[in-house]
Amino acid sequence: MKALPLVLVVVLVASPALGAVGPEPFATPSADLGETQSLQVQASANETIHVLDIPESQVARSSINSQHVDLGPALGFSSIRANGRLQTLTSIERIESVADNNVRQQLILGEINRIEQRAIALQSQQQNALSAYNAGEMSARELVVELARIDAQARNLNDRRTELRQIAVDTPDFSLDSGRLAALERELDTFTGPVRAQAAAVLSGRADPARFFVRTSETGIVLSTIADDTYIREVYRSDLRDRESSGVTPAEALDVVAENYPTIWETRASQNGADVVGAGDSYLVRISHSRGQLFAYVDSGSGTVFKEAQIRPLDDGFVGDPATQVKDGLNLTVYRTYPGGPMRIALNESATDDPVSANVTLGLEVSQESTLIGQTDSDGNLWTLSPNSSFTVTVIRGNAAVVLTVSPTSVPELATNTSSPSSNVGDSGESGDSSGSMTETPASVAGALA
Repeated sequence: MKALPLVLVVVLVASPALGAVGPEPFATPSADLGETQSLQVQASANETIHVLDIPESQVARSSINSQHVDLGPALGFSSIRANGRLQTLTSIERIESVADNNVRQQLILGEINRIEQRAIALQSQQQNALSAYNAGEMSARELVVELARIDAQARNLNDRRTELRQIAVDTPDFSLDSGRLAALERELDTFTGPVRAQAAAVLSGRADPARFFVRTSETGIVLSTIADDTYIREVYRSDLRDRESSGVTPAEALDVVAENYPTIWETRASQNGADVVGAGDSYLVRISHSRGQLFAYVDSGSGTVFKEAQIRPLDDGFVGDPATQVKDGLNLTVYRTYPGGPMRIALNESATDDPVSANVTLGLEVSQESTLIGQTDSDGNLWTLSPNSSFTVTVIRGNAAVVLTVSPTSVPELATNTSSPSSNVGDSGESGDSSGSMTETPASVAGALA
């Protein structure tokens, strides 16, 4: 599938990273592309929104955990931001205080070198956290906190990179390699994302408590959460990168995204609906479409999407695959979706179809433990994240109880990343028990939102 000519292609060498203004609630990155309410194209609710994911055969561990305000991490984030800002101001002041133009240029280059070295260190820090989680040495909650810390450090470094770029512009007879700056920005993007930023906001008390889905492989991370009636998802797959080669053009990066996300591509905004940013190792393709926003990173060497972030309002676009149980006058319907996807639980009176408000518990087949995940609202609905394996939803109202055991659906993987013919199934496709490679610890279940 080729990129259509009416798409505005903007090729920049440096641009704001996804949500790069610091760890804020998920709404922050939306400002980069503007609001989506005025989009003129509407998609059918049953059309599949494809997602980057980890192939089932590579999944090492998966869990759902709750995050809430926590003084320890909150103070840690404040310290990271303060120290990062202090280091940036110190570096800038030292550069600006030098009168000799040659020395000034050397100092700027030295600071860029230091940021590049810190980016390498962050890569090791992230991989070490991932390995510790996969080995059972770190809980899912601890992993999310660590990823949020890495996110905050990467944003600090990108802020410093931006200010150094401006100083370089103001320095006579000197210019920084724009491709080098762009490659550095894209590398720092590797460690940031809207789910990590939302986790930092929750831990700092700037957002309500939330549940976070984690799914990992040896080299990949899937994160998702629900906040303010919005589904947020981010994925990073280092195994899809080829750092030893390059050659993908901006237009080809758009083609890759168009092929992998056909529904998103066909329902992008009629004006300025897609742009591509970057140079060197990778490109960031940003699309505002009828059901949300997509940020897809295309590796210049492998020509594949290796990182993704999606922000999608919870509305009728999420149909899911319904499974229903009726008992004791209650009608319980679970609109199943893929692991980590947004799942709606609906409760109604079986005789009148009137909505029912009641507490809902969710139990995982692998742990045999149930957790209170919330209460259905005035419309009888409760949004939550789908577990990775078979699960049981239980609702009790007085002497009435209804129980439903179901499995998640298959992941609607990207066209070029499918691991098997059965993987390419959308939200309303056939169900698939994806518990084969999953390890869910009782501790992570006990820590879920009550």
